[in-house]
Amino acid sequence: MRVSPFRTILVCLLFVAVSSGCASSGKKSDQTKKRPKRTILLTTEDDVRAGQEASESVAAEIGLLDDPKLVAYVNRIGKKLLRGLPRRDFAYRFSVVDQMEPNAFALPGGHIFISRGLLALVNNEDELACVIGHEIVHAARRHSAQQQAIIRYQKAFAPSFSRARMIAAYGRDMEREADALGQKLAAAAGYDPIGMSTFMRRLDQRERLLIGSPQRQTFFDTHPGSRERATATAMRSHELRWVRDPDLGDTRVRLLDEIDGMVIGDRPEAGVFVDDHFLHPELDFEIRFPKGWRTSNSASAVGATAARGEAVIYLTGDLPAGDLIELADGFSARAEKDYRVRVTEKKKIRLGDFEALRYGYEGGGFGRGIVARVTFFPFAESTWRIVGAGPSSAASRYLGQILLTSRSFKPLSDELRSKIRINRLHVVLTRPGEDIVRLGARTGNAWSAAETALINGQLGNEIFEGGELMKILRSERYTQTKPN
Repeated sequence: MRVSPFRTILVCLLFVAVSSGCASSGKKSDQTKKRPKRTILLTTEDDVRAGQEASESVAAEIGLLDDPKLVAYVNRIGKKLLRGLPRRDFAYRFSVVDQMEPNAFALPGGHIFISRGLLALVNNEDELACVIGHEIVHAARRHSAQQQAIIRYQKAFAPSFSRARMIAAYGRDMEREADALGQKLAAAAGYDPIGMSTFMRRLDQRERLLIGSPQRQTFFDTHPGSRERATATAMRSHELRWVRDPDLGDTRVRLLDEIDGMVIGDRPEAGVFVDDHFLHPELDFEIRFPKGWRTSNSASAVGATAARGEAVIYLTGDLPAGDLIELADGFSARAEKDYRVRVTEKKKIRLGDFEALRYGYEGGGFGRGIVARVTFFPFAESTWRIVGAGPSSAASRYLGQILLTSRSFKPLSDELRSKIRINRLHVVLTRPGEDIVRLGARTGNAWSAAETALINGQLGNEIFEGGELMKILRSERYTQTKPN
């Protein structure tokens, strides 16, 4: 019987302690040194404490966008919307997460997050204000606490299938409330509440739009577009009384001025994949993962998963600098205790210019056993690990690839550095008589006609009068100089 890939990946992920890793600075953040607490949300003070802990995890695991202009822009809209709240129990904070999936989410205590991908997908400030208003309502109405309470009581009194149905229904009710009150906040601030409906219709079609990589469901992707909600919010927008804030001017122009030049897809300073090579120009290293494996890069780790899902290889920089043997032995002791594996090998090796240690592990209490190899080495003021693991039954198939990946870590070559490109959103003016295809050819647009139409909220068959503002994508050579 084939080993379940989910069991193997579970063990592998346990080996990769979630922390600030190679996609950020390579330095261990303070919040990763302590185990997060499980907080019951009974009071607003509980919300503040839980939200602060969770926001630290978001920063470590997803990463925040270090773009003062965009962050300030989102904060200006958020503060404008907050004026419509009858009371404020929290000090609201608005941040941009460095993520290309079009996501927005609220944490308890007033922590509001908007993704880089969502900023690319909205078409005017009205839409963005409605989304932010929606998230403000989630925090203000303490939906996290309500959801936690209903799950707790249902667990005691309802059968499992009934609980699932009730929880889902309650979640839908909260979404409808956030839609309705979020639109009212936007309208009170002088924004067009129809923005909620137009954005949700586009979000409902987002699987057709590839921004840097295929869209994936994520933990925070909790607001899928739906025709039902888009229709309901459209009807509500016609019933709301509102007056345009004249200071806003053209809300499409306002948005496009802010996002013009924004990076789409992977940012080279956080590392990028070129085929099966992962290249990090800021930290000056490259590593090659097995060909055909599914790759991923986050603020915690960079890695790849075998096609069948039963083996993984990850690179992470989550341990502090220090004595390499002491750190590796300490990690191994925890692994033996927590993951039920035993150490089978301890070996000093060289990893390019670095002295390194390679440890072997076998065992695991998650079904069938695993075989793992972990290479420890000092780099970028931290201790880094290359972790590879697969099922014991297929050790001969994967161990060679794991070791080849480990040995491929080295300084970034000039040849591969020259292949790094950066994709940026640019705003251009149309010319009279152009269509999307001609516009793309003239401006060097890397998006397809269908993608360009969707991200600009158009059907794709328009003939432009000239002077319309359009979002396009240009691929440019990355010109960062080699670190000294």
